[in-house]
Amino acid sequence: MAQSISENKPPELKLFNTLSGQLESFIPLDPAGKKVKLYVCGPTVYDDAHLGHARCYITWDVLYRFLKFLGYDVKYVRNVTDVDDKILNRAKERDETPAALAERNYESFAADMKALNVLPPDEEPRATQYIGDMLQGIQTLMDKGAAYRTADGSVYFRVSAKADYGKLKFGTHDPEALKKHLEDLKSGARVDVDEEKESPLDFALWKAVPLSDPNGWQSPWPAAGADKGWGRPGWHMECSAMNHAVFGAQIDIHAGGADLIFPHHENEIAQSEAWTGHQPFAKYWLHNGFVNVSGEKMSKSLGNFSTIKKLLERYDANTIRYFLLTAGYRKPVDFNEVSLNSAQSGVAEIHESIAEAFKQLRLAQQDIVQFELVPNPSLVEQLKESALRDTIVVYESAFKSLSQDLNTAGALGQLNLLKGRLQSYTRQFSEENFQANFTGSERTNLEAFQLVLNLLLHLFSTLGFDSHLAFVQKEISLSPEELGAVKGFVQSRKTAKAEKNWAEADRLRNEILSQGYQLLDNKDGTTTVEKDGVEILRV
Repeated sequence: MAQSISENKPPELKLFNTLSGQLESFIPLDPAGKKVKLYVCGPTVYDDAHLGHARCYITWDVLYRFLKFLGYDVKYVRNVTDVDDKILNRAKERDETPAALAERNYESFAADMKALNVLPPDEEPRATQYIGDMLQGIQTLMDKGAAYRTADGSVYFRVSAKADYGKLKFGTHDPEALKKHLEDLKSGARVDVDEEKESPLDFALWKAVPLSDPNGWQSPWPAAGADKGWGRPGWHMECSAMNHAVFGAQIDIHAGGADLIFPHHENEIAQSEAWTGHQPFAKYWLHNGFVNVSGEKMSKSLGNFSTIKKLLERYDANTIRYFLLTAGYRKPVDFNEVSLNSAQSGVAEIHESIAEAFKQLRLAQQDIVQFELVPNPSLVEQLKESALRDTIVVYESAFKSLSQDLNTAGALGQLNLLKGRLQSYTRQFSEENFQANFTGSERTNLEAFQLVLNLLLHLFSTLGFDSHLAFVQKEISLSPEELGAVKGFVQSRKTAKAEKNWAEADRLRNEILSQGYQLLDNKDGTTTVEKDGVEILRV
């Protein structure tokens, strides 16, 4: 396992387990304590990825990177739901096959993740590849009396067969408390008239569809009077089957958005544990918080549904990640212009510090790879008692923060302290050119400077930032005529708004937007004009 460079031992990782409602020490199921099975609920690929996906997968990307830093042998699996009513409905709207729609949106999602510098999982199973495993699991549940079929050939999980159903949602294993909670759920549940469920809480493992439906699979459970069964899997069953096929009966960590706690993850637990007879299905359940946009829950109906692609038009990947990591991953996060602009400024300072250090050290951009590696322990040991001692403590404090339930805000605080130390060395190098060398067992100032850069870039990389972006400079070149035309449009729009001629103001705004510019109306009454995320004018 990777070691703390001054204490000679790794920080103890603690994670908040939704299942217990407590912060727990992380101890893998693996008897040797080395292997970790990590599963994250992936996207349903019916549309472009949105801000909720960015928050979710950046969060678990940091967890994945940190587990690897700690020396664990992590197998990271993130599924793809490529069969779903949303996919079928969207494909019908667009007059294309569900498979084509799903593939196109998956490729779009993968491109977005790459653009956000999210590491790919070790395996990315797709639901349609595991229909056989789902059928096998469903039959096992029926054989055990934990599931039943209805007259149309659908199969439902019998919630009453799992005495601890509700333990994730309600955070208790007490049978009497769960019984009361479930009675309350039943009283508020609705059962469709065509469902022959024994209880309103029972959920679908297999949904029968007409034999004429081209988007179905054969099953062993035909409807009354039919020659063969035909249907589609229930959403919850997909993840259980893929986990079972890839990992076996149990995993260490199951993660996803807080919106999945109930019913999706609750149902996964119930059917998986009833299927295999092993508890727990997942030892640790981790959930990231909800996403708001300018104070309102993200929703298409509110008109604030923003895609990752749109966000990346204005902010780079490091800015988006920095913004998200300033909040605890379990807390709600609000995407808004003020906070994103603040993150952009913070990232710009770090980028500038890295670029200036590389310039003074006469390093090339490709040298980043070497400086992102774990700092040399022997060099650290030799410099530990020098003036670098406090800097090393700052670096290690960042990893201690991460070990406390991924306290990324604390880690960012230490990152900014390292940025200050790096700036100090950069200034000193520039002024003195580091002509003086120490003698004996001490190292030169140059080595100290390089180590500080190493500490910062290693932490930067472990948090998932793309160091190469420190060397990307956007330049927008406009002719005086173009700049004058844009300024004229903005001033005309301001006049129209002042005269309450809203139709004309909207027309002018749309004209500016159609030319590839972005408009931001500021609280001080000014209007900022941007192109490709770069400010070109403020009126």
